[in-house]
Amino acid sequence: MRLRIIVLFFLCLNGAGLSFSVAQEILPTGITCCDEEKIRQAMTEEALARILAKTESVLRNKGLGGDYLSDQAFEKIKKHLPDGVGTDQRLAFMRQMLQSPPPDRDIEEFQTLVGHFILGMTLEIGITMQDEYDQAQQVKEKTEKLLDRLEKFSRQDEEDLGRALFQVDLTEKELKRIRASDRRWKNSAAAASPFKEFNNLKRNITGHAPDQDQWLVFELAEKYRCQFPFLDEFLENYRRLAKDFRETARRVNDLLAISRE
Repeated sequence: MRLRIIVLFFLCLNGAGLSFSVAQEILPTGITCCDEEKIRQAMTEEALARILAKTESVLRNKGLGGDYLSDQAFEKIKKHLPDGVGTDQRLAFMRQMLQSPPPDRDIEEFQTLVGHFILGMTLEIGITMQDEYDQAQQVKEKTEKLLDRLEKFSRQDEEDLGRALFQVDLTEKELKRIRASDRRWKNSAAAASPFKEFNNLKRNITGHAPDQDQWLVFELAEKYRCQFPFLDEFLENYRRLAKDFRETARRVNDLLAISRE
């Protein structure tokens, strides 16, 4: 749903006037969980792969549905594609058309449409991953702040604990979840998909159920994992965050257990 909103927003911008080169320069800000440049490069390949698939289906007289931007980009480039060449040559030609000054209106619109696709998908993937990372980071930081306050008391009573929870903006329910997190922690199987591993870690840290609507983000990230490993960067950072949270939660548990002995 969010992707469609982003794409429609850019289509409405002054007659869809963002060029490919401009779209290449407009990237999400504040993406720290992975390399957003790698996302952009991967989505360039995805855009061309979708257009190429459309050309293959036309050559074989097979109908192939796709997204609006890729379908429109195909319509603009199709009469320029060289005849009698293979897949690699068509792909190389489209790459050249993206990087070269447009020779005519069709190629200019082709560049614009591809630029919109890249920008929309880069925003979708980057914002989704960053939002998830920030939510987990917030839980970790609150837990660390709670630990810091608890360490300042030689022995905590209920009033001290209540005051500490208020200061770090944690509820009793959240404290119970943090205290139970280590006991309920679930590790992913070695063969688990990146999406499943992420959702296990997310539930371990935040207690939130998986968001199945995010499958496309992880599917595309995994598709280009070898060439542009931004998914590995995200998972590595998320794993590190999960490890730090778990250790902090254990220390909170230890302090509270000592104070109540």
